[in-house]
Amino acid sequence: MDLFATFFKIGLTHIVEGYDHLLFLLALIIVTKETKSLLSVISAFTIAHSTTLILSALGILSLPPELTESLIALSIVYVALENIIRPNPKGRWIVAGSFGLIHGAGFSGHLTEILKGMLQGGNIWYPLIGFNVGIEAGQLIVIAVTLPLLALVRKYNKEEIFVHEISRVIAAVGAVLLVWRAFGINS
Repeated sequence: MDLFATFFKIGLTHIVEGYDHLLFLLALIIVTKETKSLLSVISAFTIAHSTTLILSALGILSLPPELTESLIALSIVYVALENIIRPNPKGRWIVAGSFGLIHGAGFSGHLTEILKGMLQGGNIWYPLIGFNVGIEAGQLIVIAVTLPLLALVRKYNKEEIFVHEISRVIAAVGAVLLVWRAFGINS
């Protein structure tokens, strides 16, 4: 069980320090207005990234890190621009799930390096589940911090301005990341 706790902490740290994943998550949730919509978006993202994380960690799926990291940056740009162009996006859970597959492959790059020694010993499930639960805990922290802020913004009828301005910043950062990653520029 010690492995679970260790990898929980690694997963939590990875998401909290993973500014690209945080930007994507923030862009996804700032336009959700209903609990049902938020749950469907987060569930789709969680299921998708957990699937590719597991497949990658088991060696079934392998994508080049340069491609994965570039696609993660592209996902940030896409979701942020969608927030601006379509203020009430329908079917956001589909976007979250689709890009979640890519984000899971990105998470796995970090995890697979750590797990290599454990794969031969067959002791992979506690670390894998611990890492994934740590990521989910990090996402829940982001949501718990963001929702009260969104409620405050909505209370003062500033939601449209808030969403547009935050989305513009997120899109700009995502575009810079995309260029850096696509052209191999070290940040």
